[in-house]
Amino acid sequence: MDFDDRPAIKGEWILLAFLLFFPLGLILAAIRLRKHRDLSYQKVLEWKNAAVTLFILFGFSTLPLLRTLAFAIQEERFWVFYVSLFAVILFLLLPGLFMLWKSGQKREQLFTLYDHYRHIVATEGITSIQTIAEMTKQRPTVVANDLRRLIYLGAFQDAFVDMHSMTIVINRPAMDLSSRRTAAVEELEGLTKELKGAYKELLNEYMKTTSSSKTAEKPLPKKVECPGCGSSTLLQPGESKACPYCDSPLTYPKSG
Repeated sequence: MDFDDRPAIKGEWILLAFLLFFPLGLILAAIRLRKHRDLSYQKVLEWKNAAVTLFILFGFSTLPLLRTLAFAIQEERFWVFYVSLFAVILFLLLPGLFMLWKSGQKREQLFTLYDHYRHIVATEGITSIQTIAEMTKQRPTVVANDLRRLIYLGAFQDAFVDMHSMTIVINRPAMDLSSRRTAAVEELEGLTKELKGAYKELLNEYMKTTSSSKTAEKPLPKKVECPGCGSSTLLQPGESKACPYCDSPLTYPKSG
C-alpha cells in the first residue's frame, strides 16, 4: 500500500517565505497545518519545525542586534540595545525552546498511542476503526491515518486499512487442504490421548475405591464367650465349634 510520510509543504519553503515575505510564510504554515490536521505524526513534527524556524530567525537577528549595539555605543543609548535583545529573546528564543520541549512531549504521547493501537488490534483482535477511535478518544480519520503509518513502518504485517468499511484488514496466510487435514488429524490425535489419559485416571480411582471398600467390609476374627463355662475362644468368620473346656457349642456371631 502506498503511503506518503512527507509533509504537505516542505519546511524549507516556509522558512524561505518567512525570510523573504513574512505574510507568505504565515499563509504557507497555515495551509500545512490544515493539511496535517488528521496526521498525528506530522502534527508532532510541526512543533519541532516551528522551534527550528524560530531558532534560525533568532540566529539571523544577531546581525541587526550587533548593529543596534554599535549604534547604542556610539549614541550612548544602551537602552535601545537592551530593548531589542529582550524582544528577540522574548519572541524568538523562548518560544523556540518551549516548542522544542513540547515536540518531545507530544512525540512520547504519540508512541504511547501507537503501543495502544498495537495492543487493541493484535491482542484484543479489534479491527473496527470506529471502535478503536472510541477506545483511544481520537477521531476516526486520525486513527485511520495512524494505522496506515504503523502499517508503513511494519508494525502490522500484510495489512491495509479499508476506508470503505473503516476497518484494518490483516491478511493471514490461508492453509491448503492437505495442511488443514494434517492439522485436524493432529488435533484429533491429541484429543484422543487426553481422553485415554482421563479414562485411565478415572479407572484407577474406581479400582482404589472398590478395593478399599472391600477391605473395610471384610469381617475380622472375634473372641466368643462360652455360655457354659465362661471361657473365651477365638473364632474365624462363619466358624462354629465346641468349647475346648466344656464342649458347649460356639458359633461366630452374625452381628455385633
